[in-house]
Amino acid sequence: MDEPKIMDLIITNNEQNVLLYARLLQGFKADMESAIMAGVPKEFVLHVKVYEEKARMWDKKIKSRKIKRTIQYDNLKETFSVTTNGNPEAVVLSDLQEAKKAMEDFDGIIIVPIITLKANKNYYLKVKIVMEKFTLPLSLERMLFFVSYFDYATDWYKQKFILKPIS
Repeated sequence: MDEPKIMDLIITNNEQNVLLYARLLQGFKADMESAIMAGVPKEFVLHVKVYEEKARMWDKKIKSRKIKRTIQYDNLKETFSVTTNGNPEAVVLSDLQEAKKAMEDFDGIIIVPIITLKANKNYYLKVKIVMEKFTLPLSLERMLFFVSYFDYATDWYKQKFILKPIS
């Protein structure tokens, strides 16, 4: 299977916020689909970091944010529910492919309010999506703190942008 990757990464803004548009490719492994069909909820976590570029020193971190998106299959109703950040209003879909698309498309995600940025400055965004986090029971986690775990995730993607004032 191909590695997961982020495509169509676009940063734009409206009058109030900087917005992110992105699409995840290869986000679902076969065993994840089987678990979803068995009713096990699966979570994707979009990690976003915004930095201001500095010429002579380390770049300044403006904001760090996580957006959690969860998919769950209801065996009785035969529907898929997709929620974002625990929002009780789920998108309910009847088709697995539509539900996967809802999980993989991040459209118009608010990253940072414009008032926290300065016009015509250089910024960049770092984005990563974690589809499956490898965790151990707490007792083993304490004993094996030095072990590196494999998360099923994308690489970090970096996109530069300049905030232009809206005319």
